[in-house]
Amino acid sequence: MRCFSTARHLVRAATVTAIAALLMAGCAEHAYLPGGYSGLVDATRISDDWFAAARAGRTDIVQALIDAHYPLETKTPQGYTALILSAYDDHPDTLKVLLAAGANACAADVHGNTALMGALFKGETNIAKILLDTHCNIDQTNNAGETALSFAALFGRLDMIPVLVAHGADVNHVDARGGTALQMATAQRNMVAEDALRQVGATQ
Repeated sequence: MRCFSTARHLVRAATVTAIAALLMAGCAEHAYLPGGYSGLVDATRISDDWFAAARAGRTDIVQALIDAHYPLETKTPQGYTALILSAYDDHPDTLKVLLAAGANACAADVHGNTALMGALFKGETNIAKILLDTHCNIDQTNNAGETALSFAALFGRLDMIPVLVAHGADVNHVDARGGTALQMATAQRNMVAEDALRQVGATQ
């Protein structure tokens, strides 16, 4: 188990003891200032631990840092938020904690890819279904003009195509290159995807 340091985190004095207790259980070498923190410490110095906890599905650590008011929308240089990472690495409990805390399910990385797109790319349909219950625009696009439905068709998540359409996805959406999911499937000679798209109303 990886040890996460918390001595470098933006926390309130009232919550630092709880965070310390969680982490000291697995990381006994970490030390904390006597009497807690009287002010704020540099939030950027704990970001690696925040993201590592999201990637590892350490819901206890994520919740403790949420309780300590760590900025939910902090991003990696690639534009990943903790919510995107928890979704991509298939940690539904951590994802639900972040959603309950108000984390933005519509956030995108530097390429415009969302947590839903990432879940479809990985084939994490359970995660995708959780994200479908958020307020995000089902036809939100990435930098290439692709939608979640484009990802479902491109990566063979054909069981998710009717689910996405039931949530309002435009099956004839045109991407930034002027193509549709059906045209992409036809060009790839992917008859199974083509048939799945036609069954939900794709016409172009």
